[in-house]
Amino acid sequence: MASLLDELPTLGVGASLSLSSQPDPAELAAAKAGPDFVEYAGLIDVDQVIDEIERIKAAGVAVLYHPSYINFCGSTPNPKNWLNATAAHIKAVASPWFAQDCAYCFWEEGASYSTQLGYFLPPILNAASLGKAVERVKEVQAIVPVTVAIEPPPMTFVVGSMPLFTFFGELARQTDTAILLDMGHLVSYEMASGKRVRDALQELPVERVVEVHIAGGRLKPGDRLKSGEDRPIYVDAHETAILDETWQMFEGLLPELPNVKAVCFECEGIDKDTVLNTLEHVRQVVKDKCANPELLARMETGR
Repeated sequence: MASLLDELPTLGVGASLSLSSQPDPAELAAAKAGPDFVEYAGLIDVDQVIDEIERIKAAGVAVLYHPSYINFCGSTPNPKNWLNATAAHIKAVASPWFAQDCAYCFWEEGASYSTQLGYFLPPILNAASLGKAVERVKEVQAIVPVTVAIEPPPMTFVVGSMPLFTFFGELARQTDTAILLDMGHLVSYEMASGKRVRDALQELPVERVVEVHIAGGRLKPGDRLKSGEDRPIYVDAHETAILDETWQMFEGLLPELPNVKAVCFECEGIDKDTVLNTLEHVRQVVKDKCANPELLARMETGR
């Protein structure tokens, strides 16, 4: 696994957005103190987005492809034509790795996006579900030409008793994947389950975590517990401000992750100045907390 990670480039601090949304990714990439890379969600057909990708690359930054239409868990296989198109897309844009939320994106025959429901359905956290996730991830790996990274999805509810990091740690080991951790998604798990992710941190192969996300979210009222305490529900909402709980998760976990190569601010629908200010804040946290000397060196050299 060490050689696999060593071959991946250290990208720095970037921005993640949809190509069809604001801020304009190429303009953002060209800005002073802009992102070191742009991660994007886009149509599977690379010919429909390649002109915009070339605009981003012309600004001197790398790109990562991060869609939301692959089943990395569950019993519904991914159509081979979609996997082939994904592989062609990744190759055409030279995405150095391929990460996506490990969640149900579709459940009927034929492919669809996560918008089939409007949101991701998280996996059941038990051994049977883990076995199906192993099948789905290997199915993707057999066709996708780069390292695959699995990502725990946002959770408004939790089904299954296996701790989150136990499930994803075992999935990563059995499939030999990298891992992407979204700090807001981890907050959502803690709120939905009442458990702390750090309680199972020893089950997570932290050396496999190559990418970290931080993004906005909002809280809505949840169930009242028997203790009388109200447990809020975390809603993933990239157009909103980053919550204090998410910043705290980021600052607390980053020192535990020795091989992080990319830290990404997800910023769909946020104005350019706010994105640039937030990137500055993220870079400062990375300088203060990061455990990977290669990423720290990248902060010093810039783009």
